[in-house]
Amino acid sequence: MKIWKSKNIALVLIISFFCLDVFLAINYLRNGIGFRPKQNVSFSHKLHTKYKITCLFCHYQAETHSFANLPTTKTCMICHIALRTESQLLKNVIASYDSSIALGYQKVYDLPDYVRFSHSLHIRSGIDCATCHGFVDQMDSIYQVRNLTMGWCVDCHKNPENYLIPPRSISGIFYPNDPAFNQNKLQILLSSVPSNILQATFPIPKKIIKASVECSTCHN
Repeated sequence: MKIWKSKNIALVLIISFFCLDVFLAINYLRNGIGFRPKQNVSFSHKLHTKYKITCLFCHYQAETHSFANLPTTKTCMICHIALRTESQLLKNVIASYDSSIALGYQKVYDLPDYVRFSHSLHIRSGIDCATCHGFVDQMDSIYQVRNLTMGWCVDCHKNPENYLIPPRSISGIFYPNDPAFNQNKLQILLSSVPSNILQATFPIPKKIIKASVECSTCHN
């Protein structure tokens, strides 16, 4: 009887480890490039960036949090409370605003729960959104550009020069040496800011350096 129980326990353990290996292998090798889920709202990033609406205007928490928030209906209605209110494309947005029921979005980029990724850390390092998300400002319907496998992330940490895109004005990442800003006015503005606050608020982009590839960098 004890031998029978031991064999069954061993079999369960073997099957469990096999399933775990398969699960980890799928997540390691998964691709996902081109994934374009249908959303409840037909939203064109290309159209909105034409009016100089930056990434961080809608996804503002990405600058200070590990995650990038999806825009609330209230954010949409800042402009659309009076703009194109008769458009059929805005029907669901207005209904959400009037009913206080949030719009549901399907994630395009969805990392596994065991991966730790910080948007704010990457933004503070002078890494533009397009590095991971592609040139969303040129997309009508957003789709996945990077495969987000562990291999891709590790290679970017090892060889950042092959991937990194410097901050662009359309992303809303503000840096003192951004040529899009008037340098004379900027210097006058920053001259009254204490150096310690200046460095914390307007970090100067660093030279491209290799990032850590230790397991604990991305996994708890």
